[in-house]
Amino acid sequence: MVYFKHGKEGGRIFKKASNTLLEIIVIIAILGIVYAFTIPSHQKLIEKNKAEAANFNLLSIYNAERRYKLDNQNNQYFSCGGTCNINIINNALSTYINDKNFVYGIVLDGAQGFRATARRVGGNLCNGKVITVTGTNSNVVKGCAVW
Repeated sequence: MVYFKHGKEGGRIFKKASNTLLEIIVIIAILGIVYAFTIPSHQKLIEKNKAEAANFNLLSIYNAERRYKLDNQNNQYFSCGGTCNINIINNALSTYINDKNFVYGIVLDGAQGFRATARRVGGNLCNGKVITVTGTNSNVVKGCAVW
């Protein structure tokens, strides 16, 4: 720090502290380096949170499918294809899912009963990867290492 004489009052000299331009540049550079190291872990954390929301949505679909089969006279699960409009799922299964990060689909699967999927759209880390739940159990299979 550099001290400058600021004035006199009653015979005493006051000094005002100020930072040099070089000190400010060094502090900004250090903060930039620290921020650069935290970006990847921050992106992974955001991706995990989005996948966790999709996980809960798939479990909601799983439970709604079980109810749908019990209420259906044909004793069948609901199906709308590999990719379907989330509004169709919400209306058919009486759920409220609102997710712009994943595209959902429900297909009939002879051995499993049904397979519900959530495919990641957008994002840099797991774009195109799929989370799956089947009708036999509520185990969720995640297709991206970050999740």
